[in-house]
Amino acid sequence: MLSPGDAARVDGAVVGVESGFDFLSPEYRELFDTAGGSAFQAPLLQSMIHTRLAPQLKAKQHTVVVRERDGGKLFAVFPLVLQKSRGITLLVPADFGVCDYNEPVAAALTLEALARSETVLRDLAAATAAGDLLLYRKVRADAFDVGRLFLCAKATPAENSAYHSNLEEDFDLWRRRVLRKRFSKELGRLGRQLESEAGAFDTHLATTADEISESFDALRTFRNGKFEDDLLLKPFYFDFYRDYAIAAATSGEALTYVSRLAGRVVAVLFGTNGDGNFHAVQIGHDAGPLAKFSLGMQILFRTIRMQHDLGSRYFDLGLGNTGYKDHFRVEETGILNYSRPRTLRGTAIDFLYSHAKPVKNALRTVTQVR
Repeated sequence: MLSPGDAARVDGAVVGVESGFDFLSPEYRELFDTAGGSAFQAPLLQSMIHTRLAPQLKAKQHTVVVRERDGGKLFAVFPLVLQKSRGITLLVPADFGVCDYNEPVAAALTLEALARSETVLRDLAAATAAGDLLLYRKVRADAFDVGRLFLCAKATPAENSAYHSNLEEDFDLWRRRVLRKRFSKELGRLGRQLESEAGAFDTHLATTADEISESFDALRTFRNGKFEDDLLLKPFYFDFYRDYAIAAATSGEALTYVSRLAGRVVAVLFGTNGDGNFHAVQIGHDAGPLAKFSLGMQILFRTIRMQHDLGSRYFDLGLGNTGYKDHFRVEETGILNYSRPRTLRGTAIDFLYSHAKPVKNALRTVTQVR
């Protein structure tokens, strides 16, 4: 991370593509820990995306890095991949549908210095010139404007915004401010009724490989048939999510919360935590006779409370304003997509992407599965 006194060193930095960049390396861990980045660019997640999903989806690693000329110190990392499908070659973030947000990993001061350097901007343009179209999706509107780094990139609003709740220091104060009194009372009543009728109801953090694996098996069952094109129902995606949840549990980079009723798994909430804030990613619950007890709301509320007890003051409910989020009076953050064509074919695709929803959906599918 740069300090104000040496920010000028960026102008002479070396920009390049490192197709074998190691996201588990100490230098990336240090950069991520000190410079910041969203949980979706955390070391283990990015490493598994590149080693597990990229080969499966026929994508080629195209990590763009910025280093100090003398000594090679890492200033910034852009996790990108090249994907070719249906005659189109896209340069996109290493995402494949499992990341809610994409952003370069670098300190804010570093990004400002990069954006002011004509030399760096020229070299970044060269490093991202591969393919027909640079399509940098899912950038939070409150994050650094990556359009300043990608020359001539066009920003368009994404269909879905992000939603989060800021937690108070006093949890009860937050509950009174955010949750409607009727909803809060009803949630408590249903929880007591559930225990009275069916046995002990407990929500806790799963920490062992066996329990996390059991929880993901249940999660897959709960979600079966509920969502169109649910990634969790694709076998290699399911294996990826489960294995990542197990591998990340020790460090806390990802967390799996599970609700049990009389010992049986009835609800699961999985999320990333690499930046110190919890981001809900996958949720599912028993939708049988127990549905009347609002098991999804129960595990969400209890997870928020446990996260608060751990010191978290920000709870991210992810993309899309599905109805249940309204209960938590969430705050909205816009999401932007950036595009920059490099060929005539890319220009045509970029135009259609911006104006035709079927093409946008098709390109979104290309970046997830072949």
